[in-house]
Amino acid sequence: MQKRIIAIASLLLPYYVMASAQDNGIGVSGSWTQSPYVGKSTDFSLMPLINYDSKYLFISGTSGGVHVWQDGNQQVDITLDYQSLGLKPSDSDDVRVKQLDRRKSTLLSGVAYTLTTAYGQFSGEVAADVLDNSNTVSVDLEYAAYAQLTNKLAIIPQLGVTWFNSSHNRYYYGVSEQESLRSGLSTYRPHSGVTPYATLTATYDFTSKWSAVFEYDFILLGNQVKSSPIVNRSNTSEITAGIMYAF
Repeated sequence: MQKRIIAIASLLLPYYVMASAQDNGIGVSGSWTQSPYVGKSTDFSLMPLINYDSKYLFISGTSGGVHVWQDGNQQVDITLDYQSLGLKPSDSDDVRVKQLDRRKSTLLSGVAYTLTTAYGQFSGEVAADVLDNSNTVSVDLEYAAYAQLTNKLAIIPQLGVTWFNSSHNRYYYGVSEQESLRSGLSTYRPHSGVTPYATLTATYDFTSKWSAVFEYDFILLGNQVKSSPIVNRSNTSEITAGIMYAF
């Protein structure tokens, strides 16, 4: 689901798509992410890649959870997703942003429903911050398809939209009165808003055990986000590449 961005959330693929394309496996991945914040351009992260699914437990990238109900082409999961969005002011090149408070990454936990049909997978998830960093509440709706182009190459296009509550937007994109006094930036108190996104993932099997995964994410920032004085983009992109060994 809302995986990447603004997270955000999962590193390469959400469980319900990855499981259809890959065996259980381990590997490593690198991500290049455009930051939405003023004074920052691109972040790079290198992380272990884990894909595991059993009758009750699943792990995919930086997401995981428990299957609580499955019935044919429907399932309900309890999810736990790492939301990487955050701001370390000292990393910014902008002297005003350096005066702001830190925005921390967090963990979101929620309930997800997935319906698999002949036309693709439809899913929805409601999640909330469990670390009390941002008090985020999100609602995500997503469509995903799977196409096997050759016996080695598969692609997975995804389209989705995520609604974030005002607490999320104010924590990550707002400017308080105290921050305004320190930095000279205008105060900003955004409301809730929606973030559309699109993803294209490709998997390539080198052998029966080794495979590569490439993902491109495009996130269209909502009006409540791009109107912030600490944001200088109307959209962000993320590129992730990884290699996995199946077991």
